[in-house]
Amino acid sequence: MAKLAAVKFSNMHMPVFYLVGDVDVREKSFCVVPRNEETQTVGYVAAIQTHPCPQGNECTHFPRVIRTATEEEIEKWRQRCQREREAMAICKQKVAEHGLPMKISTVEVDDTHNKIVFHFTADKRVDFRALVRDLAATLRARIELWQIGVRDEAKIIDGYGICGKRLCCSAFFRGFQPVSIRMAKNQDIALAPSKLSGMCGRLMCCLAYEEATYIELAKGVPPIGSLVRTAAVEGIVVDRNLLRQTLQVQDRDEKTHTVAVADVREVVELRDRKKARIKRLQEIAAEAEDAESASAEVPPDDETGA
Repeated sequence: MAKLAAVKFSNMHMPVFYLVGDVDVREKSFCVVPRNEETQTVGYVAAIQTHPCPQGNECTHFPRVIRTATEEEIEKWRQRCQREREAMAICKQKVAEHGLPMKISTVEVDDTHNKIVFHFTADKRVDFRALVRDLAATLRARIELWQIGVRDEAKIIDGYGICGKRLCCSAFFRGFQPVSIRMAKNQDIALAPSKLSGMCGRLMCCLAYEEATYIELAKGVPPIGSLVRTAAVEGIVVDRNLLRQTLQVQDRDEKTHTVAVADVREVVELRDRKKARIKRLQEIAAEAEDAESASAEVPPDDETGA
């Protein structure tokens, strides 16, 4: 088991996990960790957790905690967090004063307090040159404003999805891949926005994870709306479970039966709506009865030729 520290760099971001190793780090303390390949920064230890890594303290999946923070470094961290809160409040006020159609997502202040970076979202391109000059004069720092998309906003802010896990884009994504509604249709997922939308309001990225598997499993499985016949039942496919390879079949009496795909003997595709399907099924039965009665009335070929 590997011992991990959940480190927060500010109150506006979710914690990042670091391997504790041999450093004496405790919950609600402060430590120094690598922020990137070149810089180090101070962070607040929000929690201590364990990870089921067989390598233990030699785990290479997480960066390591460098050391515990000094009192001077802790005080600078608190001042930086206070500076970020003030900058966020001032920026939102200035945006309202300038009447700009933009939403401020996050703010980052460097350790020297000389550079402040704001991230914002907007529906279209925004001319914020006057806002930058106003912020620079008020905050007395170099100001940078970066427009990001709603997916990038969710990645930066971080959070938890409806599955209870940390957002994929913040946890391990290196880049966003295209996601379409066709992926949900291929997996027979109900097309409800509340079920398909992530924290960003767009289609969940995890829809692409198992699409190839579902496409492979769907080969040879009758689509919904097909008329199927087995040894025991004949009806319309109203639902299907691709993982279990089973079908929900509704007969002409509107009773539902669970049928294995392997037991299907014949498939006739019908593309009508549900009510029309039931009516069509009754018509098929009537046509079959008419065909049987007509064949019984026709005499054999040898008798007609006599």
